[in-house]
Amino acid sequence: MSETLNQDIAAVLEAEGLRAVRVEQVSTIRAAALRRSTYRIDLETGETIKARRLEDAGTAERLFAARRDLPDAFVPAIMCRGRVLLEQWVEGRVLGNAQPDDARLHEAGLLLAAVHAATVVAGQPVHHRERSAAWRDEAERGLELVVAAGELEEPAARSLREQLARHDPGFATIGLTHVDFCGENMLIDQAGRLRVFDNDRVGVGPLGFDLARSWYRWALAAPAWARLERAYAGAAPSAEALDALGFWAPVAVVKSAVFRLRLDAVLARVPLDRLRLIAAAARAGGRP
Repeated sequence: MSETLNQDIAAVLEAEGLRAVRVEQVSTIRAAALRRSTYRIDLETGETIKARRLEDAGTAERLFAARRDLPDAFVPAIMCRGRVLLEQWVEGRVLGNAQPDDARLHEAGLLLAAVHAATVVAGQPVHHRERSAAWRDEAERGLELVVAAGELEEPAARSLREQLARHDPGFATIGLTHVDFCGENMLIDQAGRLRVFDNDRVGVGPLGFDLARSWYRWALAAPAWARLERAYAGAAPSAEALDALGFWAPVAVVKSAVFRLRLDAVLARVPLDRLRLIAAAARAGGRP
């Protein structure tokens, strides 16, 4: 399938002397409000690249700079021009929602820990501590919005508020985060290596939030997640993110539910279902 290429990306290709012979939009969520789009582009040279148009040039530049500090298992960006990033395209078998074997889970846990262990991003030290109150406040406001929209029952929201209060760590370690570390964005390349190929949300934020996002986005069975956790725990800069998962899990999932509800209620079904599961676990006194 060949599609019309976004004008911003087309202009960058022309400026770089690159000619596209086949174009396919591969954006996971296609919504004009996102102001983002992603394409697979086959070039006349026989090479294939991925091109992203981001919200603005500042976002693209910050993302390009932050990605330089990722381990090489994360597919790199090649260049940044304005609001456009050009990246390598890596062929392989996408993990998706399949349950990986123990070796891959161990590898994934080490990779996420390596991201969190980075102390310098774009030449600036990043590890520091911030109060968690703003994140809790945002989650509680999000719960109000979701309940008001008729998408979550008040008893479930009440359980989630109680969980936020009970598990609030008070402070959070800030560092390099991926924000979309899950099987949907991973593949086994032709050399048998685990690679992470969608790295367009990399930035600086709470490490606990990032771990919780991975837990939410990657639908792993409990034993598989425990295997990833063990690998992560052995290499992470501290145990804080694991210890505070009871707080960051509802924070991360509420944020996703609110974001998706603003685009399309159908897109919010997954995070809303997960919120109900977290609430049920909280009432039973268990982990998320």
